[in-house]
Amino acid sequence: MFDAVVPVTKAVAAGAAAGAAAGASAGGTAKFSVDPDQAEKMIQGLEAAVARLRQLRTTGDELTQSGAPGPDPYSGWATLAMRRSAGDQDGGYVWSNDKARVALEQTIANIKKALAEYRGTDEAAENAVKG
Repeated sequence: MFDAVVPVTKAVAAGAAAGAAAGASAGGTAKFSVDPDQAEKMIQGLEAAVARLRQLRTTGDELTQSGAPGPDPYSGWATLAMRRSAGDQDGGYVWSNDKARVALEQTIANIKKALAEYRGTDEAAENAVKG
């Protein structure tokens, strides 16, 4: 087992959920242990999540460009509210998607780094025993 440190911020729903699962408070970092044999599967799963977030971002982009369903003023106001909710302003869907993707990419990088350090330490110990 090796330890991986993951950033957790209040603003990122996915990061906060990962932090809560790893026993961290909102904000800061979370530290959890990973079985080296399972680390690659974990990385692949996180990379698949990043790819899916990239696909879903286009949905948010489409929503921010959609038109009103009718000519009445209420449809126009509803469309403006939908565009804000889907947009890249704080709390909007595109904003949240981007923050979650960045947090997952950082998590992947941290796990890869921790795994490389673990393997380097393990190899050094093995070489020291061999003499």
